[in-house]
Order: sequence, then structure tokens, then C-alpha cells
Amino acid sequence: MLGLNKKLKNLENKGKSIKVAIAGVGQMGRGLISHIREIDGIQVVAVVNRDAKRIRSILREINISDDEIMLIDYRGGIDVKNDKSMIKAEGENLDNKTREKINQMVKKGKIIVSDELDILFALDDVDMIIDATGNPGAGAYIAYNAVLHKKHIVTLNVETDVVIGPKLKKLADDAGVVYTVSAGDEPAALKELYDFADALGLEVVAAGKGKNNPLDRYANPKTLKDYAKSKGSSPKMMTSFVDGTKSMIEMACLSNSTGIIPDCRGMHGPRADIKDLISVFSLKEDGGILLKKGVVDFAIGDLAPGVFLVYTTENKTIKADLKYLMLGSGPYYLIYRPYHLTSIETPITIARTYFYREPTLVPEYGMISEVITLAKKDLKEGEKLDGIGGYTVYGLIEEYVTAKKEDLLPVGLSEGCVLKKDIEKDQPIKYNDVNLGGDSLLVKLRRSQDKTI
Repeated sequence: MLGLNKKLKNLENKGKSIKVAIAGVGQMGRGLISHIREIDGIQVVAVVNRDAKRIRSILREINISDDEIMLIDYRGGIDVKNDKSMIKAEGENLDNKTREKINQMVKKGKIIVSDELDILFALDDVDMIIDATGNPGAGAYIAYNAVLHKKHIVTLNVETDVVIGPKLKKLADDAGVVYTVSAGDEPAALKELYDFADALGLEVVAAGKGKNNPLDRYANPKTLKDYAKSKGSSPKMMTSFVDGTKSMIEMACLSNSTGIIPDCRGMHGPRADIKDLISVFSLKEDGGILLKKGVVDFAIGDLAPGVFLVYTTENKTIKADLKYLMLGSGPYYLIYRPYHLTSIETPITIARTYFYREPTLVPEYGMISEVITLAKKDLKEGEKLDGIGGYTVYGLIEEYVTAKKEDLLPVGLSEGCVLKKDIEKDQPIKYNDVNLGGDSLLVKLRRSQDKTI
């Protein structure tokens, strides 16, 4: 991170910029577009969302005028009469004439806006694609095609990463481009603490996040409608937070990047304020809750929305130094970051990727942890699962070797699956319990990945 501000300013002074295209204009995507407008050396050249009308409305809200955009409408969702700021694309695929027109508009400084993901890959003058969709299927399509078109891929979509991250990393490595999870969310913020401690030879005991909303495994978009509105989030996204699935996904992402594991299925998730973290996240023999060292977890308390890392050392000199520095008498010590800035930090990853071809966070260890699927209520044969943040299922973290041995269904593959048998509330759902929701790219990439792990 050091020196990136100067590098970006130098790039701007040379009349150049890192050109990015963004998929998704939810809370993360919207914030990122607005923020990049204020940063030297980075330029948004395209924005794609399945509802193109929503994009234009959001761009207006963040003071991007219609004169600055060129709308490519595929699904007919926009009233195009007398609209000089749009192109009506014909057919399912981009024709050469449309491609040429789009790239001409980019060179003229226009922001391309569309409801069609393939627009992202038709842009010649784009350095990287940012996935802010939060949807596993969309994430698979975006990342796979970005790599095919030799574009770096920066993802805020950890939902995809915990399903097929190792496969996407391998594909990107082979293509000579960078695949990386973005800075700013808890996994990347924790990776900074982990790398700091690990590089100094300190032993990591536990790495975790503060959960900043209530935990209710059975929450759904209906029960959270008003709460989500008050937080400026969608009911589906808020459900994934409150039912705990998002925390499971985030900690699985960190696990696959560092090699540390959950101490138990679903982690402990105790109530613990900052002052309690060292005593709680210590070994049972020392009065804590942990069965082993080197684990991921979360705490419900005043740390939220921050992250923490508990560490130890056997070195007597270091212990004396830590005591002198008023960090405690040991054997457990704490470092923490009381915040994470979500998409506000994504430009750090954009810059690192561009200048150093260096990822912020990737599944270096392959699949160490899986997020498995459990029934949120009693489910009946023939019922279709609605996936992450819905009414039918929630996710819990589990070691990958256990999930594979027990044939457990990843929650990122659950949407669209049809049950072949009744499943009781809180019971795990297995691959053999469902008909998968089609032969999607996500499923194909996961099958390919499983053959190599």
C-alpha cells in the first residue's frame, strides 16, 4: 500500500489512468463508482447491471449526467425515444458495429452503461473488471470471461470465491492476469493482520471479525424488509448478514487464503467485547473456548465492524518487549483493526493489481474450508432452494475435507436446486438430496475444480 498514492498521482499527471469496468450497482458498486470519481489515476469506463434503468438513476444521484454516458440497451428496459445517449443493440450477441461504436465512445470519455454483461468483455481499453454483484453465478461468468479476454479481475464477490476461487486463480495464473479478492471487506482486512503477525514469526491463535448485526439463523427477506431499508441494503443481502451465512463465507475466504481452519462447524461466534477477546479466544486449557490454535471465528460485541487477531509466542525476549509496550503479560496477545471500509478500499487493490500485478487476497491454499447448506425450515420434496439470503437455507463453515467426505452441498450452488427428499430444519443438505439447478458455468467450474483437489 505504501507509495500507491504517489504512483496514482504520477499516472494522472501523465494524462493516463487505470481504466476499470464495474458489474453491479448495489451498495458496493454504487459506492465504488462515486468514490473512484474522486481518486487520481483511476477511471470508470463502463457500468453493467441487469437493470440498466437503475444504473442511470444511480449515476444521476452521484452527479454523473446523461451527457457523460452511453447506454447500450439489450432488454428493452429503457424508453429510447429521442434519446441520443443510447444505442439499441440487436440480437443476443455484440455485433462488430456495436463493438466499434462502444470503443469509440470510451475513447471520447463516455461511460458505457448496459444491462448486458458481455459489454464488459467487448471493451478494448479496459485494464480490469470489478465484480460487485454478490451473486455466485454472475461472478463465475464475469471472472471466467474476464480471464479469457486477458483482463484482470478484482472481485468483491466472496460468494463466488468460496465456491470456485481456486479454479479462477489457476485460470488467471495460466492466462497471465491477476485474479484477486478486493481490499476492504473483512477477509482482506484480516489478511493484513495475519500477514503482519506471520511475517514477524508470531503464532496465530485466532483470526476473526466482529459481527455488526444480530444473529438469527431463520431470518428471511420478509422479516428483515424494514431493517434492510433502514440500513440502505436489499432484504436479500441483509438476510445473508443476519442469518450468519455472510460471516461464514467471509471466514471461509480467509481460511482458503491462509490455511487456518474453523475450530468447529459454524465456528463459535461468542459474545465478546474487545477487552474479552484474548481470554475468550484462547485454548480451553487456558480458560478459553478453543480446541486448537490457528482458527477462524467471529465475535458478537463492540469490535464490530472491525477485525481481530489473537497471537502468541514462546520467545521470552519478545514477551518482555510486548509487556514493555503495554500489550499484556501473555501468553495471548491481541491486535485489531476497529473498522473495515468495504468498497472504499477497493482502489488499493486496483492500484496494486495495475502497478505490481499483485493480488490482495487469493485462495493460496485451495479449498481449506467450505460453506455448507442447511435447511432454514422444514423443506419438502420438490421444493426449490432460493440460495444465499433467501427463505429456505443458510450456510455454515466446515472443513473442506469433511464437507467432501459427507457429500455436503456448497451454499453457493444451492440456488435453483430442487429437493429429491424432505429435509428437516437445521439439517445439512447433501448433493444427493438435490437436482442441481441446471448445468451452469458455476457448476461446471466447480466440478472441474473438485477433480483437482
